[in-house]
Amino acid sequence: MAFKPENKLEEALVAAVEDSAAAPDFYRLLLESNLLVPGTVRGHEQSDAPFTLSPDSKLDLIPGIKDGQRFLPAFTSVTRLQAYLQREMRYLTLNTRTLLEVTRGAPVILNPASDYGREFTPAQIAQLLDPKPHLQPQGEPMRAIGEVDFPPGLVEALTALFAARPQVAAAWMIQVTFADRAKEPHPLVSIETAGDWLALVQAINAAAEARVPGMVFDIQRVVRASPTSLTQALLSVPPFYDRDAKPAPGLLN
Repeated sequence: MAFKPENKLEEALVAAVEDSAAAPDFYRLLLESNLLVPGTVRGHEQSDAPFTLSPDSKLDLIPGIKDGQRFLPAFTSVTRLQAYLQREMRYLTLNTRTLLEVTRGAPVILNPASDYGREFTPAQIAQLLDPKPHLQPQGEPMRAIGEVDFPPGLVEALTALFAARPQVAAAWMIQVTFADRAKEPHPLVSIETAGDWLALVQAINAAAEARVPGMVFDIQRVVRASPTSLTQALLSVPPFYDRDAKPAPGLLN
């Protein structure tokens, strides 16, 4: 079936796919728009009326699977959602920025199974959420720089969280910059886990917000079977959390 845009966001998506010069306008509109995501909010599972999320709202989002890895599916219209699900399922309508903030660190695929969609890695999502104008989500983080002074509040919150989740094996923290944010270094938390990644990301964001509200940090998953150059660097230094050993901060120079 041919893709016929049903709203301004889909018109911008088509334009960006067909002409890269239109990409900045699409990304701007994307963050201002609402997306549809399969799932519910605890306590509102049967609600059909609009309601506002509170800071302690618990989202139960339904992930997809691609190449053995979980991702968060999101859609620009009911038509795209129905084409993907092909069955009745409850879904939420959320502002894109809010959605990406509460699931920060999880990969997202916009309109999976559609001719017009987009895959976003955690690093690209972090770039999208940066408030600088004209920012295009491309490229991976630059190398780690300097030595990181571990934020004690963040370390304490995450150590307690990981200790309560047996499938988290280890976690590292380094200071990184992005190619277009060289003067804005911030922590990158890298986690080795066999558990539900989306659920863990939500728990991390909730724990961090409760302990260190407003702290900017990024999250990535460590996969030893397919390590990136950054992952290889991380594995050469002690983690700040290690299930099989007493947690001890490590420094990457």
